[in-house]
Amino acid sequence: MYTQAQLSSTLNRGIQGKFGMLVDAQETMNDGVRMVMSDVDLRSARRKSSLAPNLFSQEFDYACPTDLKANGIIDIPQQAKRDDGEFNLIPSREFATNRRLGDIAIDDYNGQRILKINSRVSDKTLLISDLDSTTSGGGTWTATGDATSLEADTDDYIKGNGSLKFSIGNAGLTTAGIQNTSIDSVDLTDYLGGNGAIFVQAKINSTVGLTSYTIKIGSSSSDYYSKTVTSQNDGTAFVTGWNLLRFDLTSLTTTGTPVDTTCDFVSLYMTKLGTKISESDYKFDYMVLKVGQNADIKYYSNYGWKSSAGAYKVDSTDSSDILVADTDEYNLVSKACIIIAAKELDFDLEKIKTLELDYDKMKGKYQRENPSESMIMTSEYYRYE
Repeated sequence: MYTQAQLSSTLNRGIQGKFGMLVDAQETMNDGVRMVMSDVDLRSARRKSSLAPNLFSQEFDYACPTDLKANGIIDIPQQAKRDDGEFNLIPSREFATNRRLGDIAIDDYNGQRILKINSRVSDKTLLISDLDSTTSGGGTWTATGDATSLEADTDDYIKGNGSLKFSIGNAGLTTAGIQNTSIDSVDLTDYLGGNGAIFVQAKINSTVGLTSYTIKIGSSSSDYYSKTVTSQNDGTAFVTGWNLLRFDLTSLTTTGTPVDTTCDFVSLYMTKLGTKISESDYKFDYMVLKVGQNADIKYYSNYGWKSSAGAYKVDSTDSSDILVADTDEYNLVSKACIIIAAKELDFDLEKIKTLELDYDKMKGKYQRENPSESMIMTSEYYRYE
């Protein structure tokens, strides 16, 4: 293990003892680490973490690792028996318009990164209600809380032929949503605990004053399980427009004694401020039960340091910080730091050119001996049917 203090010593020797003349030696070393991380997929930068949420078929949005280097995904393997084959990395626009099974993409927008996956994974699925009309799934959906004017909307929906639209009235209540006390009976036995989850689409007109969504499901309005979420399925904040909600069927709050095999009561609503009133165009669509598969994501990280406590970080802030690098990688990083420092200190141009040639040779040798395993993005110019 190499610390920032050791890299400082190596850098000082490389610039002939002029370490104290650098404007910010710590930032010079951070620049060197970032330079190498950008140039090379280091084997020490390989990471593996659990995919969030679990892998589901026909559910496309997943949390992207915060330290993912560019598009440096290696693989997304299931933790148990693998049945989804290989993945193909494609542009996010192509994923939105022309995806195929096995395609993945990274969608960057508003400073956020979302991992898109169209998995072939086999999972168990049970439709609760497509929410196309007020009688979808049996029984009748009615407004609850501050919700008013509940009706079907056949113009704006995600799946099926419509969605359920409602307005927020002016009563100043703290909830607004829909409920059904006599839907067609649903058996939750195979979905409770483990990897079971309820997915539902929610259209939000304004996020102001909206704090969470809650679902209640059980055998009656006094015997049910409940779960609350404060973010979208992929872990990002609620946004204006359609949001995919995921209610994991673990750590549930139980009220009364629900009968798991005969659940015919569902309530779905937002929790809001009492001042959030007189708004329209809120919707729900396509409520489905799924059991996903545990999976990992393997990728290249852009975090080149970790603290003495083991927390990975993009920049070093303390002399005890540890450089995430093996010996040959350390040599590459130290050479990059020396080049950056030499330019700052106005070293002779020939000396700098020699340093850069040495760096390029070291980099080439490393890449030949450690070829990148990152997926190569592909794109179709034309698809022959």
